[in-house]
Amino acid sequence: MNKLLLLTVACALIISSVGATATVSATQIGHSPIYSFDVTYNGTVVGQAFVNTANAKTPTYVLVAHGLTPNTKYTFGYTVSGDMHTLGSANTTTTGALIMYGTFPAADVKDLQSAQFWVTETPPGSSYEQIYGMELANEGLFIAKLAFSYSTDGGVTWHESGHTSGITMGNYASVMPLSALGVPEGALVVIHVIVIGGKDQKGSQVFYYSNGYLINGDRLVADYKITGTTLNSDLVYHGLYSTRAW
Repeated sequence: MNKLLLLTVACALIISSVGATATVSATQIGHSPIYSFDVTYNGTVVGQAFVNTANAKTPTYVLVAHGLTPNTKYTFGYTVSGDMHTLGSANTTTTGALIMYGTFPAADVKDLQSAQFWVTETPPGSSYEQIYGMELANEGLFIAKLAFSYSTDGGVTWHESGHTSGITMGNYASVMPLSALGVPEGALVVIHVIVIGGKDQKGSQVFYYSNGYLINGDRLVADYKITGTTLNSDLVYHGLYSTRAW
């Protein structure tokens, strides 16, 4: 029996033991560290997601969904406080089943109770904006550090990069290229702002890191600003700007 079949059987057993009751927020399975969530597609429940928080540093998730379009690519993610986060993409089976598993961002475990999980059909030919670097301006009443979350397997698992030194209010930091903090060429990347003494912030935009030149000789940089206080910070995306390659 292969690993995928074993996983499918295990998930089926979990679902049968939990039941098909719809939940708006997280449902804890007994006193275990496993939480279950309804997963929706266009407002309809199509399956369940399970997040195991036993390992605080590397939580894991399992998604089991059915009734989707066969042999079609779907993206799986969740929304917290209005921010959308993707966990990865995969193709459905010939029967329309979607099964995914991987690591869940540890920073978002504390907001798990309010998370809403969903799947959406990945647009044909969709691609991520290619960037060379990122820049962060700190306008908050705290010290921040610029870092990144990156994935080398299409968004299934995510890793943390290194980080810059502290950025005080009124200053900014640029990382060009992203490999300067350990992001591999060709990885998917999301900004991660470390707020000293407060809650870290992650962007909802996913980029593709390319160290090469664009046709017009420019490289693109994602521009962000963080404001507020340690108790209530806000990360704002200002778009992309071009920097000459020489």
